[in-house]
This record gives sequence, structure tokens and C-alpha cells, in this order.
Amino acid sequence: MIQSDKILAPLHTLRRILPLLWQSSRKWTVLSTLLMALEVAFGLTALYLLKQLVDVVTELLGSDEVADGLGPVLWYVALTGGCTLAFMASRALSNLSREAQGLLVADHIDREIHARAVRADLAFYESPLYFDTLQRARQAGNQRPVQVVGNLMMLVKNSLMLAAIVVLIITINWLLLPVLLIAIVPALLVRLHFTRHFFDWQRHRTQLERRASYLDWLMTSDIHAKELRLNQLGDYLRESYADLRALIRRERMRITQRRTRVELGVASIATIAFFSALAYLAWQTAEGRNSVGDLVLFLLIFQRAQSMGQELVQQVTKLYEDHLYIGLLFEFLDIRPAIAEPEHPLPVPAQSREGIRFEQVGFHYPGTNKSVLCNIDLSIRPGQIIALVGANGSGKTSLIKLLSRLYDPTSGQITLDGVDIREYDLEEYRRVFSVIFQDYGHYATTVRDNIRFGDIRQPADTPSIEEAAVKAGADSFIQGLVHGYDTSLTRMFDDGQEISIGQWQKIALARAFMHRSSVIILDEPTSALDPGAEFELFENFRERIDHRAALIISHRLSTVRMADYIYVLDQGVIREAGTHDELIKRQGTYCELFNQQAHHYREVES
Repeated sequence: MIQSDKILAPLHTLRRILPLLWQSSRKWTVLSTLLMALEVAFGLTALYLLKQLVDVVTELLGSDEVADGLGPVLWYVALTGGCTLAFMASRALSNLSREAQGLLVADHIDREIHARAVRADLAFYESPLYFDTLQRARQAGNQRPVQVVGNLMMLVKNSLMLAAIVVLIITINWLLLPVLLIAIVPALLVRLHFTRHFFDWQRHRTQLERRASYLDWLMTSDIHAKELRLNQLGDYLRESYADLRALIRRERMRITQRRTRVELGVASIATIAFFSALAYLAWQTAEGRNSVGDLVLFLLIFQRAQSMGQELVQQVTKLYEDHLYIGLLFEFLDIRPAIAEPEHPLPVPAQSREGIRFEQVGFHYPGTNKSVLCNIDLSIRPGQIIALVGANGSGKTSLIKLLSRLYDPTSGQITLDGVDIREYDLEEYRRVFSVIFQDYGHYATTVRDNIRFGDIRQPADTPSIEEAAVKAGADSFIQGLVHGYDTSLTRMFDDGQEISIGQWQKIALARAFMHRSSVIILDEPTSALDPGAEFELFENFRERIDHRAALIISHRLSTVRMADYIYVLDQGVIREAGTHDELIKRQGTYCELFNQQAHHYREVES
């Protein structure tokens, strides 16, 4: 059923697990290994002393001087008892050390997962592969590496103790060994087969599990609570969730039922073999070929051997299962970003001289051949305000992602002061920009933290937070909150305060103003603001941004008319470029869009 290379594969997993254990908990790794060794040593010694005790008692019963032989018997009883106590103590301490080690390793694995998650390319987040791989890594669990080592140690311990029992069985009758093999080997093969089968099923069902989790989140989160109630979606979502869970449950039960039937058959064969051996040994004893002591010893040790064999099967199965799931964990930990640091990064200029240029830039998203941007030529000079307009899906947000190097162009290049941006240190280059995306973040924390996240290098009590809020027009409503800047903007964890979507946009603007970057990028920065707030923001916009360069994306052309230069993007291509007055005179796409929006604000002559 299982190929030999698959059975031995778990041993190869150790090559990656052991460094993780060592990095996360050196002291506890050494201590747990030492205690496990003591546990095995005391366990085997107790078993050996038990055999010696049986031999002494058997020899004593066959002699005439029973009273004189009580001394050695009591001595072996004391030694066996002491060894058993030492075994129990070492096992308890070993369990304690393994738990401490497990907690440290779990935290270490979580840190590694978080490190990969925050450094992974944005393209990875924007594909189902990310969610499938993360879900599988979470299913693998952060305790698996410790479990592998623990199970391996237990496997060694039970193997040694089982070997000792085999020697005892041979001293009785070597023909009894096949019975032991029948009791252990078939059960092991069955467990390994169904472990692999269940793993494959669970891997293929990752997306279905995620879909069920998503439906559960829809019904229990506050984000969609209003629409869910107004549109009476509750029953539909509940039924959809129940159908998915029922499908998953039926498939899992089919696997479990098959495994139960096969395991019952294997156990029945092992039981028949045991009682057949017992009958054979009883017949041999009745014939005088074996002693009653041999029969008693067989009953005693075979029961223990069967117990050890079952534990052995469980440990091999767990080792194999852990090996499979750890592969999923390492699949996530092996993720390396394609957008990485250059081997010898150049320092980012403290003050830009020439600015940023797009030179014949083309781009399509990974995994697709459809061009999102084509032959883009665009420049942002120091202190210049650039506006980017176009219909939804024209590539405006994709251009921002390229500019801030969340993606790299598939053709052409983007330069900063004439140097390809891929030559700069990645983190330092990204600090050139302050960005507010259209889908800006709503962080479940205080106002102060929400703004400070724009430049996390600043201390928590920096006055720059209030200054940024004033520039964004947010200070007035923040002062009216229950605890001002220390008000929690969520009711998820405490009695915080909810704010409107327009107020959230002002918080996001303050976050963009928080960082003293060279270029500010605003993607639909006033989509949730009322006309008065929008007018106030852009009335003295150049002063608000301290005469820095800015790139503004907006559908409201009244907002972008104050820009120094305007680019009109259509289906990934720049169709027009110029100042507001130049584009109006050209009577092209921009002029048409502007007149359409202005029509509703003009007075209609009677």
C-alpha cells in the first residue's frame, strides 16, 4: 500500500525541523532530549529487573530453601520499584520540558509565518494561492515540529522496549513471534494508508473549507451586518454554509467508515492469532513441554507487547502524518518575494533633483497575459502636482502599485533621478512615498495609532500626529470624540466609538500626511468627503503638503484642475496629457468628461 520511500520520508523532514527546534529553544531541546533518554533507560531497566525477579522467584519455587531466597527477591522488588519511580519522575519531567519547548517552538513558527506574510509580494496576496497556502500552513499547526521529535523519541523508546519483549518471547518459544508480527504490521500499514488518504482529501478540500469559513465570517462579522439584515440574506447564507459543511462531513465520514471497517478486520485477525497462540502454549504446557511460569510470563509480556505495538503503530502513523502536514508548513515558509533587494543597493537621494519618470512602461499581472498598462511615459518632478484621470479599470491604481514598487514593470523602466528604482534599497525607496489607496485601512485601534501607522518610526507621543490631523481636516471631529486622540475606533475589543466613512477618510488622509515623504500619492482621496470638506482640502493643497510632489487620482475633475499637469489614462494607455487649460482647448476626452460633470453645476437659463 505504501512505498518504502514514502515510509522513510519522515526521516528526511528532520533535517529541516531540528534547526527550527534549536533556534527557538536550545535549552529545552537539550533538556527534553536528556529526560527522554533517561525515561527510556529507566523503562528498559525496570523491564529487565522484572524479568530477573520472575527468574529468581521461579528458581526459588523450585528449591527447598524458600526462606533463604527471600532476601534476593526483596532486593529485586526494591530495585524494580525504585527504577519504576525514577521512570515515572523522568517521564513527568520529560512531558513538562516538551510542553515548554512546544510553546517556544509554536511562537517561533508564528513569527516565521508572519515574517513570510508581511514580506510576500503583493501578487501573492492577490491570488487564491496565497489563501490556500496560508490555510494549509495553519492546518499544519505550529506544534508539528515538536510533535515530530517527540513522536520519534517515543518511537525509539517503544522500539527498544518492544525489542526487549521480543527477546523474552524467544526464551519461551520463537514460534510465537509471527503472532506478534500479525498483531502489529497489518495495523501499521492500514494506518499509514488512511493517513495519506485523509491528508490528500484535506489538501484538495482547502478551498471548500475556506469558502465555508468565509460564509461563517459573513454571518458573524459586523462589516456586512446591515446589508445582511436589510436584504434578508441570513437564511440563504446559513443554508449555503450548512450545505458546504454537510458535503465536507459526508466525505470525511466515508473515509472514516472505510478505515473503521478495515481496522476492525485487522484487529479481528490479530485477536484470533493471539488466542490461537495461547491455545497452542496451553497445550504445550499441559503436555509438560513448557512450565506454568512460561504461560504466565507469555500472558504478561504479550499483553504489554501488544500495547507497545499499538503505541508503535500510533507513533509511526503520527510521524508520517506530521511529515505530511509539515510539508505544507514549509511550503509557506519557503515563499520568497520576487521583488527583493538588489545585491548592492544604492542609497536613495535625500532630495530628488530630476524626480520620477516612467519610460515606456508596460505591465500585466502575474499569471495573466492581458496588458494593464502599455508604453506609459510619465514624469513627476520635485514639487509638482500631477493628476491622473480615467474610467474605472483604466489602470490608474496599477500605475500606483508600480510607482511604489509593489510590482515591477514587465517592460520598460521607472527611474528616480535617472536611476532604475530596482537599484535602490526596497524599504528606503518605498519611504519616498506617502500613499492613501482607495481601499485604505480601518485599523481596530486608537485614533493616534491609526494616524501614526503612516510613519511607525515616529514615537507614540509625537506632535506630528496632531499636525497631520489638522492638515487632513480631521482634528475638529477628533477633539469631539470621547477620549480625543486616544479613542478606540472599534467596538471589537472594548467600548470604542464608531465614526462615519467620511471621517475615516480624513483619518486616512492624516496617515498619508504623517510621513514626511518626498511624494504624496492620493487615490480618490475625497470620495467620501462632502463638497465643503473637499473644497477646504484643495483650496490651499500645495501648502498643506509643504510644496512636496503629489500624484492625485480622482474622478472629480473639479479636484484635479488645480494640478500642474494632467494625464488621461484609458485602457492602460495615456491618451492625453497637459495642463487643464491645454486639455480643455484640445476638446478631447478630458474636455468631454469635464463638461459632463460641469453640466450639473451650471445655471440653466430660463
